[in-house]
Amino acid sequence: MADDIVDYLLREFRESFPEASEETLSALEEKARGEWGGDEAYVAKKKIKMSQKQKAVTEYIGGKPIKDIKKNTGVGRATLYRHLKKA
Repeated sequence: MADDIVDYLLREFRESFPEASEETLSALEEKARGEWGGDEAYVAKKKIKMSQKQKAVTEYIGGKPIKDIKKNTGVGRATLYRHLKKA
């Protein structure tokens, strides 16, 4: 996934700065791939509504398995536990 992000950023850079030399672009690419190449990247998904979180908590208290809660509400395990901790 990191390679996809680097490719995207380089494409955007090339479009935004067409006057940049190939030497500069190659150096930028080498530096970016050296820094982030092969790393896992976390890209946040859409925001989860409070009503979804509340439904997830209700289902959790009702004894439903976490996998079913995630499927029904879109709220993941970590988000559910974080929300429970705040309550």
